[in-house]
Amino acid sequence: LSIAWKFEPCEHTGGDIFNMYPLDDDHWALYMLDVSGHGVQAAMVTVSVAQFLQPNSGHLLKPNINRSSGAPHIKTPAEVLTALDAEFPFERFNNFFTITYMVINTKTGDLSYSNAGHPHSIIIRKDGNLELLQKGGPAIGMGDFHLLSGQTQRFEEGLLQLKAGDKLFVYTDGIIEYQHPDGKFYGTERFCETLLALQDESISAMIKQSIDALLKFGDGTKPQDDITLLGLELL
Repeated sequence: LSIAWKFEPCEHTGGDIFNMYPLDDDHWALYMLDVSGHGVQAAMVTVSVAQFLQPNSGHLLKPNINRSSGAPHIKTPAEVLTALDAEFPFERFNNFFTITYMVINTKTGDLSYSNAGHPHSIIIRKDGNLELLQKGGPAIGMGDFHLLSGQTQRFEEGLLQLKAGDKLFVYTDGIIEYQHPDGKFYGTERFCETLLALQDESISAMIKQSIDALLKFGDGTKPQDDITLLGLELL
């Protein structure tokens, strides 16, 4: 994997956080979340959620009942988001948060994911096709909001395969909701067009130039929200 990222808090402390770590020899977990609001109160919630999502917390892995194996089972993204939703009801911090959580098999390229109210991650295939990862459910802390959309499961799960040369981008809404001084939003469509125009660049160059293009769009206006962008390429 080739990985690059950019994080720009709009204050000294922010409500965005992301991480990536191995679950076993072949599987990596990746998450990105955005707590409503920003500043100290949002940052306190992010710390609590980050502790919940540590590999040794028991929330990402479950013991294998077959003692001869001993290797723990990896919980599915939907299971992880369901546990988060139970642990962080709105009443606990008077905050909700959005999150994307995924598990990547670096040996096969298989990627499973679920999304809780977070902006849809983007895949740009080696051949230039663009895909949005749209499976998921409501933001964490929103209760049974999913029933309004007709979903029977709180968090739907998606499964796809990355191949060598495919690129994945995970981001927060600080990018697509960034505003020009005249009030115009950057938007998902403009962001996708920027990524497609840069698709032949390395991941690190795409991240840097995407943020440069964003700030150029806004004439250098100070971001109104935390900005986070992570890119990953399967080599």
